[in-house]
Amino acid sequence: MVSVSRGVVLAAVAGCCVLALALFVPDTMLARVRGVVASPWFPLVLVALYAVRPFLAWPVSALSVLVGYAYGLPLGVPIALLGAVGTSLIPYYVGGRLPTAGRVLGRVRSGGERYFAAAGDTRGVVAARLAPTPAEVVSTGAGIAGVPLWAFVVGTLVGELPWTIAAVGLGASLDSFSLQSAFDPVFVGACVLLAVLVLAGPLYRSRRG
Repeated sequence: MVSVSRGVVLAAVAGCCVLALALFVPDTMLARVRGVVASPWFPLVLVALYAVRPFLAWPVSALSVLVGYAYGLPLGVPIALLGAVGTSLIPYYVGGRLPTAGRVLGRVRSGGERYFAAAGDTRGVVAARLAPTPAEVVSTGAGIAGVPLWAFVVGTLVGELPWTIAAVGLGASLDSFSLQSAFDPVFVGACVLLAVLVLAGPLYRSRRG
């Protein structure tokens, strides 16, 4: 039992090192990632990385790139989406249990409640995910504002879909791409525009009301 636990810890540490190399040393990434991806420990490494990601503020897309490299596009997209939802539930649950009686969190809660009341729970999460907003901010804010779990999960799945497809597709093509080209300004701008369009109707009706 001790040896298994030690193996899991070592695998998780190795995965963290691999991801750090992937983010900061793109030219040497492929040679170092291949060994971990081929290891029987890789699924556990991936789960560990998704579990610690919110605490280290890693972007979800970085892990989606790794998933795409390991599993390819058709299988990688559902795996990465599942990982995106799972890793986002951690700050969501933390946010839902924070005391909001204080001045700062009280304002965050009231602002979030107004936003989701105007946009709708699911639509509000979708728009926040489409925009290049830090994942932890969106997840924690939704938890503080009391967004229902089902709306948070559906909104995260829909809002993360274009980012996930792009990141997994990049990972599946890493033999010919570098991580610096993961998301060009046109793609980011298109996601921002889509987020604005998602919110345009409810916000217009809210202002008229």
